[in-house]
Amino acid sequence: MLLSIVAVIVVLSPIVIIHEFGHFIACRLTGIGVKEFSFGFGKILWHKKSSKGTDFQIRAIPFGGFVEPEGQMFQEDDAKEAPNPSEFAAKKWYAKFFMVVNGALFNYILAAVIFTGLIYVKGMPETDPTLLPAQIGTVVQDYPADKVKLQPEDIILSINGQPTANWQELTQAIQERKGDLALEVQRGEETLSVTVKDSDFLADKPTLLGIAVYPQMKKVGFWASAGLGIYQCWYWTKFSLQSIWQSISHKKAPEVAGPIGIVNIIHQSVHRSLLDFIFLIGMLSLAVGMFNLFPIPILDGGYALVYLWEGLTGKLPSTKNIMRAANVGFYLLMLLVVYASYSDIKRIFFKPKTAVAATQTAGETAQQTQTDKPAAQEGN
Repeated sequence: MLLSIVAVIVVLSPIVIIHEFGHFIACRLTGIGVKEFSFGFGKILWHKKSSKGTDFQIRAIPFGGFVEPEGQMFQEDDAKEAPNPSEFAAKKWYAKFFMVVNGALFNYILAAVIFTGLIYVKGMPETDPTLLPAQIGTVVQDYPADKVKLQPEDIILSINGQPTANWQELTQAIQERKGDLALEVQRGEETLSVTVKDSDFLADKPTLLGIAVYPQMKKVGFWASAGLGIYQCWYWTKFSLQSIWQSISHKKAPEVAGPIGIVNIIHQSVHRSLLDFIFLIGMLSLAVGMFNLFPIPILDGGYALVYLWEGLTGKLPSTKNIMRAANVGFYLLMLLVVYASYSDIKRIFFKPKTAVAATQTAGETAQQTQTDKPAAQEGN
């Protein structure tokens, strides 16, 4: 339990700090004064005031944080006093826009750095079937391979007497089969003879043995890793938005994780491996960045829309309308949290055993997904 609590803090801390640091850097670059830069909420445990007047703070509750710029975020045109040059409201619309979106952009930068590091250390899945050994990664239930008790990590040495030196030769032999398949299989130190009868194959899928390749990783240079790390941010953002859109277009409730679900994911990840744990930090940082850019009042994306409007029209909406929109956004977010928490409880505590197994399998393989076209890893 203590390990999971520490893991939650370790995961969320860099995500929060980097987000607020993005806002802080934007303030510094645009000349906006910063009154407070706080990590956490509640009682102040430590603080130090800089020469530029910023009070850096660490607070008792280590979840969340904030950057408080000088002045008001919104000041109407009929205000009696003009804001000071260092106040937020005195800046041009594009400076204010940059400040509110830069937190999310820094979350994307953190995710890209993490993905780059993982790819550089761990490598990329090999996708050339001629370079992949004829080794089984997974066996699909109720398919021919499952019926003859083939197992993950088995190496298929030959099919009908023909050697299978790589995955391409294995695939080709299965595709060209005329009847039964006589397999020579290496399992650890043993060599086994296995026969897959013609009747074992599904009538509508006569060339599917029901196996997937054992993943092999290849080393990638630093700059190639950096490019792939950036691509990962694009891929997972696109994937998430497409999933949300498909749910909406099919009139289905989208699957979202709330506070309970996120804590559960972190709890599971910390008991796997260090690389899985680091990968999770990257994914959550990306999710926080993407979510904050949604054009919902009270989120950074909602404020960004206000400043875009100011840039297009030359004036801000009235403070009254902005506050009304912010209240609507707040209630929408509270409804989303309640719905997500309900979904978390239903998914975690009331899901069938088959769903548990599928979730575990998905979690273990997610980190191996480095491209949206893993052609060589398709099942046979």
